Amino acid sequence: MNKETPIKNREVGPLDFDGATVINADGSETPITDEMIEKACDALEPSSQKNEKPH
Repeated sequence: MNKETPIKNREVGPLDFDGATVINADGSETPITDEMIEKACDALEPSSQKNEKPH
């Protein structure tokens, strides 16, 4: 008998960080913005493509 729970596909809507912040070295907080996330993803994308192995 298969006891594994099936994984349901679900759509992910716009992310809401509801006040999420980065704590700076001096203890101040910087709110996380969509632009910050896009910039980080764009910076990571080239490095992840270098590590892909050809099929």
